[in-house]
Amino acid sequence: MSAYRPSKNIDTYEYVRSLVLHFLMSESKFTIPEITEITGLSTTTVAKCVARMKEEKLLDEIALEESGGRGRRAIVYGVGKASSYFLGVDVHEGDLGIAIMDFTGHIVHEEHFQDYVFENSNTNLENVISTIESFIAKADANIRPQIARANFNLSGRVDSKEGTSASVFNFEETQATPLAEILSERLGIPVSIENDTKAMAFAEYLTNDQNWQNVLYANVSWGLGMGIILGGELYSGTNGFSGELGHVPFYDNNILCHCGKKGCIETEVSGSAIHRKLVERIRNGESSVLTNKVRRGDKVTVADIVRAADDDDPLCIDLISHTGMELGKHMAAMINIFNPEAIIIGGSVAQAASYNFQQYVSLAIRQNSLKLVSRNVKVLTSALGDEAGVLGACMIARERMMHNR
Repeated sequence: MSAYRPSKNIDTYEYVRSLVLHFLMSESKFTIPEITEITGLSTTTVAKCVARMKEEKLLDEIALEESGGRGRRAIVYGVGKASSYFLGVDVHEGDLGIAIMDFTGHIVHEEHFQDYVFENSNTNLENVISTIESFIAKADANIRPQIARANFNLSGRVDSKEGTSASVFNFEETQATPLAEILSERLGIPVSIENDTKAMAFAEYLTNDQNWQNVLYANVSWGLGMGIILGGELYSGTNGFSGELGHVPFYDNNILCHCGKKGCIETEVSGSAIHRKLVERIRNGESSVLTNKVRRGDKVTVADIVRAADDDDPLCIDLISHTGMELGKHMAAMINIFNPEAIIIGGSVAQAASYNFQQYVSLAIRQNSLKLVSRNVKVLTSALGDEAGVLGACMIARERMMHNR
């Protein structure tokens, strides 16, 4: 039986609707007596709500429960065919991830296009849409018409309530129309958009079985972002712009961040900062297994640096461990503010061996946070890794449908 309890600050139908859909995420089917017992509402009230959900094609009758020879057999309900699947799109430099998830959270079709090159242009947006259309066309014919919602993960400032992006695919000629609305019209599916780090945080939270209610997720990739779970809910802030930890001016380093300010945390704690320092130190005479690539001007990725560190390259180990210490200092401040149950570290840098990264984060947290506040905080590396983004996108799509957002 689901432990989920929606807020009673909503009308009766929305209350029952939300509880039933969350119940189906884990149980896959239900009867009206079961929901009556959970809610404490009358059988008549629950039956009316269930009938309305059937009209909205959220539910289907799937069987009759055995009565044991006495009384009427109860109708067994399941997820309606029109609400069975969710599309997630995770847009990143060097990887476009697309997946279809069923209602219970299982991925049924997924592809990663690792030759994808991000450009903030209309042409690139058209290419993404075409790739998604081809992906959907290749899915099972029974699944395609049952995709209820889609969600796009994008980097930067995303207002998920308004469906607008201030950073990505925000073009002068289409500014009057929210990006989510444009995508919905093109794909023929209701589409929402979300910041990529928030979606990753949401996936990590929902797939963790610890029943935590307050979790901070740090996405240490090319940039630095933070996802915040408070009271079991993804915290977005007034306009959806919460979690911009990377763009807090902190360092007196005179380094210009891509946001336009100098000394942002991201200029010292991110994959891009590690890359910059690697190039600088090699050009200043230090050695690494990546020296030849840097001197030839070949592309060096964060994954290259992580692999080199895991293969005992001293320079890359030093860069990654130092980044872990710096991140730990900032997460210590966040612990003092939010008092969470757990810190989850994700992103490409976090895929470095624990002894090269996570242990340094944990050490700095212990050194820089209040012992009384941080003593019970768990510090973990992402359990989902590269899958967090696209799975989170699917889960955000499901969440939007379930709450009529």
